[in-house]
Amino acid sequence: MLSVGEAVYDGCFDTPKTEAGVRQIPVSNAALKLVADWKARTKQTEPEALVFSTWSGKPISPNNVLRQQVFRACDALGLKRATWLTFRRTYSSWAHEKGVPGKVVAQLMGHAKVDTTLNVYTQVIDGALRAAVDKLGSELITIVHNPKAGVELRACQEIRPCTSDQ
Repeated sequence: MLSVGEAVYDGCFDTPKTEAGVRQIPVSNAALKLVADWKARTKQTEPEALVFSTWSGKPISPNNVLRQQVFRACDALGLKRATWLTFRRTYSSWAHEKGVPGKVVAQLMGHAKVDTTLNVYTQVIDGALRAAVDKLGSELITIVHNPKAGVELRACQEIRPCTSDQ
């Protein structure tokens, strides 16, 4: 678990902006391995040391990370420049696409209200509208062909494929 109890604003430690920002976040085993590998290579080994810091152990400026690392990588790959908002929107949108409930994503992102997560951060991913229409259409309505009566629409009572004898 990752414990979030502080935030860094302009190089100074303070409490997160909202109560929801103070939280416990489960971390995948793959991410834990990456952090352990990084910690094994860094010179800052004290228990209270920042995982990512300047050479002197101070917090890294988020804007410097963008300018020195992220923008350079985007430029080299011919991609539009990504910002922290890009990463937050991507995380929220992918989680939503994978079926993670909005309330869970809101808690992971430190939002007090799920509306913030859904209305500010979650974007509709390419193909999602078509996939939603196809999924709902195939599960809620079946077109039943009856040679004598023509074609009729029959709504299913349960979310399962309809059969012609319903």
